Amino acid sequence: MAKPPAPEKPCVFGASSSLRISWSIPDVDPEVTASTLKLRIRGSHRLHNYDHGTGRLVPKGGSTVPAPLREITVEGCEEGIEYEAILAVMNSEGWSEPSPFSEPGFFGALKPRDKPPRPTAPTLTALGKGKLRVSWAIPSACPPVEATQVQLTDVGTGNKWLVDATGALVSSGRTTFAASRTEVHIKEVQDCVEYAAEICCRNAEGFGDYSMASDSVANIDAKGQIGGMQLVIHEGANTEVPVMVPQGDGKMKVKWKLPDDAKQTIVKLRRVGNQNWYLCTGGAIAAPASETIATGLEEGIEYEAMVSFLVNNRWCCESAISKPACIGELKLPAPPAQPKEPRLYVMDVGQGVMRVKWQYVSCVPPITGALVRFRAVGARKWLFAHPTSGALLDVSPEQEPELVPFPQSDVDLRNLPHGIRFEACVAFRNKLGTGPFSKESDIGHIGMLAARVLKCTYCFSDFDLQTAEYTRALENFWCPLCRFRHMDPFNAIIEPSGILRQHMFMRPTVSFNLDLPELKAWRKEDQSIFCRCVKVNSDITAQVWPTKLVMTANGAEVFRIDPPEEGHVRRDVPKDVSAGLRPGMNSVTITIEDEHPSSYAVALVHTQPKTASLIADDTPACEEEDALRRVRMLLKDTWGIKMEEFDLGPKPEPPPEDAPAEPEAEAPMPDAPKLDDDDEEVTCVLSNKLKLRCPLSFERVDIPVRGETCMHLQCFGLGAYLEANMKMRALNNRWTCPVCSNILKPHDLVVDKYVQRVLSETPAHVEEVIIEKDGTYRIVEDEEPDAAAKDDSNKNNADNAEDLGAPMAEDHQDGIKRHGTDDGIEVPLSKRQRRRQKILEARGELPHDTAPAAEEGPPEAESQPEKRL
Repeated sequence: MAKPPAPEKPCVFGASSSLRISWSIPDVDPEVTASTLKLRIRGSHRLHNYDHGTGRLVPKGGSTVPAPLREITVEGCEEGIEYEAILAVMNSEGWSEPSPFSEPGFFGALKPRDKPPRPTAPTLTALGKGKLRVSWAIPSACPPVEATQVQLTDVGTGNKWLVDATGALVSSGRTTFAASRTEVHIKEVQDCVEYAAEICCRNAEGFGDYSMASDSVANIDAKGQIGGMQLVIHEGANTEVPVMVPQGDGKMKVKWKLPDDAKQTIVKLRRVGNQNWYLCTGGAIAAPASETIATGLEEGIEYEAMVSFLVNNRWCCESAISKPACIGELKLPAPPAQPKEPRLYVMDVGQGVMRVKWQYVSCVPPITGALVRFRAVGARKWLFAHPTSGALLDVSPEQEPELVPFPQSDVDLRNLPHGIRFEACVAFRNKLGTGPFSKESDIGHIGMLAARVLKCTYCFSDFDLQTAEYTRALENFWCPLCRFRHMDPFNAIIEPSGILRQHMFMRPTVSFNLDLPELKAWRKEDQSIFCRCVKVNSDITAQVWPTKLVMTANGAEVFRIDPPEEGHVRRDVPKDVSAGLRPGMNSVTITIEDEHPSSYAVALVHTQPKTASLIADDTPACEEEDALRRVRMLLKDTWGIKMEEFDLGPKPEPPPEDAPAEPEAEAPMPDAPKLDDDDEEVTCVLSNKLKLRCPLSFERVDIPVRGETCMHLQCFGLGAYLEANMKMRALNNRWTCPVCSNILKPHDLVVDKYVQRVLSETPAHVEEVIIEKDGTYRIVEDEEPDAAAKDDSNKNNADNAEDLGAPMAEDHQDGIKRHGTDDGIEVPLSKRQRRRQKILEARGELPHDTAPAAEEGPPEAESQPEKRL
């Protein structure tokens, strides 16, 4: 037992808006239980951890990828930037050594690389008592900026120092700041000494040039100066109105006219309509500067400014307020727009705490709060989060959910179960109303995911439902893989690897790479790739598309499914996508719109056309002995045959003579049809006539087939059945039994050898035979149209009915099918026949106290010779 060896380097592929990473897990003992991944920009030294809980890169921490999972999608990467991945695996003995770095991978169009450009000059602010503050803006670069270095210069002596992470002045050491940091406080500088600051930025290509020096600033001891230099407001001679000029990217330039004797300027900004002012640049601006840049402003919002000057060591009163200015297009008063989707973070695994975090957007009027709703993926109902307790509340449409007050931008949900996938979305509210909810967040879960397993009754394998629901009978559950295989027998899946990709929807969009190195050879052999879709919560193999679906491959649309027009029914059929794919690697994206996306499963399958003759060759046969036993079982109710007359196997030993007598009872057949008033679904055999013409082609049956579970004597032609279904365009209307309307796929058909022998032994003009209770049959010829001859035959047939033991024919007056008796046993009527009898009684066409009489037999039944098998 030892730690796992270093794994092979992973593979990085580009998707439409994300990266796909796959790897192999070493086969060791103890087995590997988890994997961890880190990514970096090509050429960079900064590694980012992959967090499996959020599917994104994080600077620290991040959850591992549980085994045996060996493929992930990384969201949030920048388009056109090359990334490299490194992998390590773990078992019970510990972590392995890291793998080599992967080959670079990217998505989108690759961008040119260069060092960062020279940044704008930083802002240096005096804080007093030996402290300075340096703030700066990060320039745009490709690859993006990873770190910033700050250099402080003594203007008088020219000495230069670097600023470390603690704010101390050093000559070397750890002197860079992460790109997320744009401000540092410098300590232990000398008062009354002028300093200037410069910055430079670094990316994967290296350090760029230093910026221009900032304005020089000195900390001055106010008590040691004449006039005290205290912040004393007094009347000044200059109250010029400042001018605001939008710069874009959240920046606004403020200009003013500087008085001749002014030493410093204070610039204040506020949002139009607000009461509070905010100090621009964080402090006073030294002369002779007459303009500054305000950063971090929201686009579409109007701002206003005013200035004040330091003259003769005293601060003048503020100027008049400037004319409002706006960055970008002015936002009109309206409810908040749709926000970006929130993010989920696991805060405490033991207590089941998950944090929902979001970012506010700017709007007019300002946002007053947020609504947060939360649910398990696949659930149909949303629950609302309480802003303080973290409880999930079921709020009815008539109630108003409690608002998370602005500026609170997160809420912690507590006591969540482990192993369940969750999602959240938010909506913002202002004085004009509530805006639309955001899209669902990325999936989050606490602990290991719990499997929701059902056993497929066809392949007997366990299938994980993930977030889908199945509410039908468990004994009818077929896994989506089996349903995809049996969906279209005329386009059969090529086994064993014909299902190229199968996906259970948890998100409306799924992206993956599909490698098709043999696509050209498949096309030459007339093989295709189909996209098929099923609804998981169903017990049939029908093709069902969601409300809307769009499939793209390599950036081009392959096909789309649009919602049906009002009043129309859409015909859902699988789509041939072979023409939209190319040999080699394909980047595929499938996007759906539906009320419940998680109830669908989609697959890309490799198929081969199959003709009706090929399907017919694979149809099994029911041997004559088994078919005859089935015929006698179906005619049990018609003939009144007791179960002991059936040859169903060895009979039990007779009881001893001294054993107590048991009441006689007729044991029901397991597969016998039931005449239950509450069951109208079962098709029962109430006549012993066997028709020899196919109900589809209306010709004499060639190869007689029926469903293995059908409960009728009538068979139909195998060729006619297959040809009729092949010509039917509506895929979901195919494979219906023409006699009882049961679903009959080709694998459900059997060739009836008993009916096949009847067909072979009867003349070609015979259309119908009567089956006797011992399995023999006799031919029914055409009846005489003459009424007198018919009455005589009926009378003779009625006299000899008891001797013949044959069932009665259908009454020509009212069409009610009745059963005869055999040895005093009366067979009951079906529910439909009893309903028709009551209607005739109400009309007076049949006496109310008249019992069902024996039906008249065919006029030629007495003279027809009997033919036995």
